[in-house]
Amino acid sequence: MISDLFKKKFLDYLKEAYRKGEMKFVGKVEYLRAGQEFQAFLNTLYHRKWITYCKRPFGGPEQVLEYLGRYTHRVAISNERIVKMDDGTVTFRYRDYRDGNQVKQMSLEAFEFIRRFLLHILPDNFVKIRYYGLFNNRNRKAKIRLCKEVLGAYTGDEQELTAPESWEELFARLTGIDPRICPCCGKGRMVRMETLLPLIHAPPGKG
Repeated sequence: MISDLFKKKFLDYLKEAYRKGEMKFVGKVEYLRAGQEFQAFLNTLYHRKWITYCKRPFGGPEQVLEYLGRYTHRVAISNERIVKMDDGTVTFRYRDYRDGNQVKQMSLEAFEFIRRFLLHILPDNFVKIRYYGLFNNRNRKAKIRLCKEVLGAYTGDEQELTAPESWEELFARLTGIDPRICPCCGKGRMVRMETLLPLIHAPPGKG
């Protein structure tokens, strides 16, 4: 049962934390510092019946995946929510959860809109999704091939893993606008010649 499994896992981690000295005992539980007392305490927990409650998702697994997908594979705001752009302002729709989930409109100065949008872009070396187990980046290809061999599904002609999607390809797929195409003639292909790094201003009195 899931309750027994959760109890064993939880108490195993508790013992490991105690063994590594990661736990602090103060006040009424200070006596648990002693190994015999701590073990006696664990024994009482092992003999108790634990109740683990896992609530089913209201709309089923499809709704959970759709909810998570909004945060992992979509941009901060969709094009359909943008109402208009004029006079240096951007007007968009949003849902006010504090006011009965009403749909309202907000107008922001263009630079403020861009600033808020950029808050949703992860810094360098941060990722939204981390893969574990078979799909861990380390030796992923070899482990997947081994699983296919065990299951009798490996044919030996699998293609190499495709290269990760570039930001240009992602932008073109999501918006239908290819940033690599010249915006003037609409035919020529833009070529990156140089990357300009931001200027670093020296502190006062230096440089």
